[in-house]
Amino acid sequence: MSEQTQLNDEAKNSSGLPAATKGSEGGRFGFWVAALAVVLAIFLHDPLFGGKGLIPAGGIFNFPPWMESTNKPTGSLFSDQYLVFFPQHEFTYREFLQGRFPLWNPYLACGMPNVASMDGALLFPINLLLLPVTPFYASGIAAFLKLFLAGLFTMLYMRLLGASNSGAFLSGLAFSLSAFMVCWLGHPHVNCAMCLPLLLYLIEKSFRYGGENVKGLMSAPSLRIWAWIAIAFGCMLLGGHPPTMVQTAVFIGFYFLFRLLGQQKSEPFTRIALILCAGVVGIFLAAPQLFPFLEYYHNSAVDAYSTTLNRTAEKLPLNSLILYLFPHLAGSPREGYEDTMLLLGIGNLLPNFLERTGYVGVLPLLFAFCGLFIHRCRWSIFYGSTIAVCLLAVYGVPPFPGIFGALPIVKDINPTRLVMIAGFEIAVLAGLGWDRFRALDNQRKKTLLIVGFWAVIGIILLWYWHLIGARWKRLDPDQRSFVELQLLMLIGSMAVSTALLLPSMRKQFNLYCIIGLGWVVVDLLVFGMGLNPTISRDAYYPTTPGIEWLQRDKTDFRVLGEDLVLTPNTAELYGLKDARGYDFTTVRRYEELIENQITNFYFYRAAPSLPKVFPLLSVKYVITFNHPAPDPALFDLVYSNEMNIYQYRRFHERTMTLFNYSVEQGPASVLAKVRSDTFDPQKVLLLEESPKKNNAETQSSETVTNSTAHIVSEQPDEVTIETSTPHTGFLLLLDTYFPGWKATVNGVASPVLRADYNFRAVQVPAGKSVVRFIYQPGSWRWGIIFFLVGLAILAAVFSGGFWMKRR
Repeated sequence: MSEQTQLNDEAKNSSGLPAATKGSEGGRFGFWVAALAVVLAIFLHDPLFGGKGLIPAGGIFNFPPWMESTNKPTGSLFSDQYLVFFPQHEFTYREFLQGRFPLWNPYLACGMPNVASMDGALLFPINLLLLPVTPFYASGIAAFLKLFLAGLFTMLYMRLLGASNSGAFLSGLAFSLSAFMVCWLGHPHVNCAMCLPLLLYLIEKSFRYGGENVKGLMSAPSLRIWAWIAIAFGCMLLGGHPPTMVQTAVFIGFYFLFRLLGQQKSEPFTRIALILCAGVVGIFLAAPQLFPFLEYYHNSAVDAYSTTLNRTAEKLPLNSLILYLFPHLAGSPREGYEDTMLLLGIGNLLPNFLERTGYVGVLPLLFAFCGLFIHRCRWSIFYGSTIAVCLLAVYGVPPFPGIFGALPIVKDINPTRLVMIAGFEIAVLAGLGWDRFRALDNQRKKTLLIVGFWAVIGIILLWYWHLIGARWKRLDPDQRSFVELQLLMLIGSMAVSTALLLPSMRKQFNLYCIIGLGWVVVDLLVFGMGLNPTISRDAYYPTTPGIEWLQRDKTDFRVLGEDLVLTPNTAELYGLKDARGYDFTTVRRYEELIENQITNFYFYRAAPSLPKVFPLLSVKYVITFNHPAPDPALFDLVYSNEMNIYQYRRFHERTMTLFNYSVEQGPASVLAKVRSDTFDPQKVLLLEESPKKNNAETQSSETVTNSTAHIVSEQPDEVTIETSTPHTGFLLLLDTYFPGWKATVNGVASPVLRADYNFRAVQVPAGKSVVRFIYQPGSWRWGIIFFLVGLAILAAVFSGGFWMKRR
């Protein structure tokens, strides 16, 4: 049996329509792929053709020192993007222009891992591809590629299921412009989500072409498919958002089992072995990012955060189901009106817009409905049941919260993000339903389906009107117009679905597509356009007089902004080191040093007051805005305009030499001492283990003044320091201690000691010395080794197929 014949037979059996008919309808596949690209280009026309950046960085105008700018704040809801992701990408881009790929970021929180910070997804293929492009312009290109590939992969998968080109287009469009994909477009979530249809396509292909015996499964064509599965899985792992990775992987696992159980004589154990091998190779390919992240995770407090946050208890209120019909009824970041549902009395305030909406368009819902009830097959049963499971989990219906709370890893994941899986499944059923509806000969049944769908919608709307009718007048005229526009879009969907019932439509396929699919395009564009703000180049993290004043100081110092002044991580964009840092993973020791405890995911995004360990942070300037001045005995006001800048009189740079040291009994003892009021970091060094060469001597303070230490060169992953001491002592570098930092003294390897709970120290001999700190984490080295092993395995698989063909 030829591969095409096998595909056609599978398609007929699975979707209930002859594959040949579906494949011939609607023109060539390439035409529909181009149509998808055109729609997405329209959706992203501003960043692609208008010279703007798809960046919500206008949100910084909500904070000092930018508040006095004439720019209007935009994109406040997307703060993770402009406070975390784009500063990290900008830092990496600037280092790349210098010929470096930084593994460490010295600008935040006394130093923190860079590549290991998973949410930046620095090694995700699209981000690597666009690394030579400034993040301002790369943002729009990356967004287009993500949405286009998500849609294309969905279309390929749908064609493999036997859908027509137009049905595949509907599915690809509905998924790529679904609420999850649009709202999280600038987040790493979409990196992982776009790999979902690709993995399903490849797994499905492995069942279609793999044969039913070991010989067929181990043939070169079959092994190449499994190699591509490994590549796709590796890309998904590089996506940068672990919760979405886990949810996607779990769904892929269920899909694989569903297909496995549906096969006869399919060598199940061989297939299980192959998918496990593909998963392992995928992990190898992602190892350069995955291994450093796991090391960072191990040295963080994220696990403790997740336990206290009780993620599995998070859910959406049932009243938010109405947002599948009126996606902006609770307001939107584009128009506002976020108190609409509250004024109408149909629920308390909902979670923010990004979390609460799963909109995929109304007509896709209709056709998904048709996909469930016209010619039920294994696909409609599988996708219908998994949609139900996902939505029950999203809305917190028992027993799902309890089940998820009992599962390792899953218990730390927000279940409401399953709206992505549900959205994709609805898109799949919509494509199948589109074909089945048009192929249905029974006009009476088609009419009943349309009438039944809209009857259900009508009952829902009548119920809601019963609840809100008396409160309608509470809305002001603009707010009523805002809701009425959404009602008009719903009426438009009803009118289009009614028009598709006309007998003449079946004979005029082009008109059928223009009206049906054209309305879906309009509906999704009206929903999504403008939700992701665009800004002009001059609004991309502009400087202010105060920032320029700080930049003129060429000494080695850090800043500390009280509350959200010069919000982290924005300081690094201006070449300023900040004692604060905003990331979802933080070095646990640094967090405990500052707070004396582990706090939450937003550790040190704001500094409400000076920490007790302030003298250890090498902070020269404290920046305030409408705050009381710090202690005048310790601080001098040196700048006052859009923000106030105070200079610390006792400031010392990041390096110092010490001769007195104390070995403490455990980390808790060190932490207690460094946070005590009597601790002076310039007089004694607190260690947790004895130096290997214990020849340091106690010296007087006079001797200390005769020693010097200064940084002579610095790169993110390397710091070179020259010291001069009259006696053997210690060099203390007030940068975060982390596994992977190594040191040499005059070219000879020297152990890096953890000092003062969080910092780095090495022993230095009397006289002049050159100390070199270099960041060479074993997690990165092993990650590269495993990556090369994964490449070698793939090369063997692909080259093996090549030589088999030659024979």
